[in-house]
Amino acid sequence: MKTFTTIFMGLAIVMGLVLALTPFVADKFFPIPEKSVRQAKPEAAAMALKQWFQSPDAQFIAVQAINKKTPESNTSWFSYSVGRGPVEKYILDKKLEQKDLTDGVMATTFSTKQAPASWWQPEALAQQTYFTGEDQGRIVSLIYNPESKRGVLVTSTKH
Repeated sequence: MKTFTTIFMGLAIVMGLVLALTPFVADKFFPIPEKSVRQAKPEAAAMALKQWFQSPDAQFIAVQAINKKTPESNTSWFSYSVGRGPVEKYILDKKLEQKDLTDGVMATTFSTKQAPASWWQPEALAQQTYFTGEDQGRIVSLIYNPESKRGVLVTSTKH
């Protein structure tokens, strides 16, 4: 019984050291890329939009999303279809400011010159204005076309 306790304690100490050192060893041999881009599953992206817009009953369809993380920022792009109600409620609740949608804003805020994915086409919404503001510590920019019920959303944080 005495040797069992000694062996068990030794094994517990060794396992603790292994668990403590694993992240450092993994980072050395498998470093995280400086720029990582992840495509979200449509179901997960739709659920994220329901939470973001605080509309659990909204029917977000044709949802596509991508996230790009760099050392300077973390940006997510969403494209979706939904009725006017959840978007209007979100704009009013978050007090988003309506601004003119210029070519410069399209190029910088909505990344049309270097689109994050082939499906990213905010100019197809044919709108002259967009909404912007801050939500949950993120800069939010939103374009919505009430006739086609299509919208795009860009969220970003700076590190």
